[in-house]
Amino acid sequence: MPGISSRSNTPVDHAVPEPDLAEFAEIRSAERAEAARRSAVAARIVAGHSTDAADCRSLLAMLGLDAEAGKLAGIQT
Repeated sequence: MPGISSRSNTPVDHAVPEPDLAEFAEIRSAERAEAARRSAVAARIVAGHSTDAADCRSLLAMLGLDAEAGKLAGIQT
């Protein structure tokens, strides 16, 4: 949205250029994918250290982790 500079009366464009928005979206997407990967790995670690299925479910719930994501992490290369 154009505005007026406080130092002069010339219009100033405060809009973000399109390539910057696309780059930002790509970076955010990569960050989300990495966060999902880390959560899946964490779920697998919790499962490996749990005493039984009930313990695993309880720990995963407390930590806000998804058991299904952990299962999928085990089959990805």
